[in-house]
Amino acid sequence: MINTPIQPTRTKRPPQANPIAALDLDKLESLLADLETEHERLLELAGLQREAIINADAKGLGEVVEQTTQTLGRIAGIERSRQQTIKLPDGSIPSVQQITSQVDPDHASTLNDRSTSLRTLMLKVKQEHEAVRLASQALSNHMNGLMEQITAKLSHTGTYGRRGSVTPARAQVVSSLDTTS
Repeated sequence: MINTPIQPTRTKRPPQANPIAALDLDKLESLLADLETEHERLLELAGLQREAIINADAKGLGEVVEQTTQTLGRIAGIERSRQQTIKLPDGSIPSVQQITSQVDPDHASTLNDRSTSLRTLMLKVKQEHEAVRLASQALSNHMNGLMEQITAKLSHTGTYGRRGSVTPARAQVVSSLDTTS
């Protein structure tokens, strides 16, 4: 008797459906458009924030910061919706490039355009926020310099610091009072 190994029978699995083809691409396009709108608003607010800092407009700055916070909240909500819209059954989130490589040309073109536009806006927002950071830093340095000048004027010896305490690094107080009669 010849021993032949028994080959396990393999069952063919049905072809897996493309999970990307099942995505709601119209909703994704709409969410990307909403993200563009909110980033345009964020860019506008960053410019207003920089102007408020340059003009030392504390009230205007407060209003812009509040509006920026609201805009960032809306962006976070849209981003959560976007991720839920494109989340695949295995829990992964494909990139726009992965999606566009597997969908019809019309959707692919629109998604690529929206994605490119959004990336450009995000870069502009980043650059504007860097300008705001530098303007804030310049204003802060200016204010610190003013406080030091005021402190020096109020304390003729330069002994007392901003908080009214003795600054140990200062020179010794040189003054005298004639107490002889």
